[in-house]
Amino acid sequence: MKTPEHPIFLESIEYIRSQIGMTGLNSVQQSVLERIIHSSGDLTMQSFLRFSSNACEDAITALKKGANILTDTYMAKAAVSPVAQRTLNSNVKCILEMAPKFIDSPSTTRSAIGMHQMWLDMEKKEEFLLGPVVVIGSAPSALMTLLDLIKEGINRPSLIIGMPVGFIGVSECKTRLLNSDCPHIVLEGSKGGASIAAATVNALLRAADY
Repeated sequence: MKTPEHPIFLESIEYIRSQIGMTGLNSVQQSVLERIIHSSGDLTMQSFLRFSSNACEDAITALKKGANILTDTYMAKAAVSPVAQRTLNSNVKCILEMAPKFIDSPSTTRSAIGMHQMWLDMEKKEEFLLGPVVVIGSAPSALMTLLDLIKEGINRPSLIIGMPVGFIGVSECKTRLLNSDCPHIVLEGSKGGASIAAATVNALLRAADY
């Protein structure tokens, strides 16, 4: 049964709808947009939001079948885990669980190493029969690493939520994801963040919770 929303949240959504008007999005895409706006406080978010064909529907199908959710930060994991538990009881992992505590190299990041190690580890296990839903809100290097692995032929994710925030490497990795054939939901430009990326997957979890 679908988890009920808090009355204050519902009032916020009604206000958002009154401000953004007709969007032309389907019901699930609309829910994603509304949660992103609610999380960010930014009513202009639709102009940056991009969905690949059937991204939401295919991700919902994968989540219902038990796909893991993979986050780039513990902050995003903390934001997703309560909703995952209340809805589909999805398994939520953070790539930093597989990253070294310290690195002594200017050419890589803990997030990139964590993504590489986590993906290869998951690929060996039966849990990878369904590609994970990947949530990127802070680490462009993790997204670049994942796209490199996909180019090399590893199993593909069910969805990549590409919303790293910032300036260095951010636009480049988002553009690469948009130009790929990977299923994706992307915020173009420098906008994004853990809370917004988490809000996106939480919208999908709630849509799947029937």
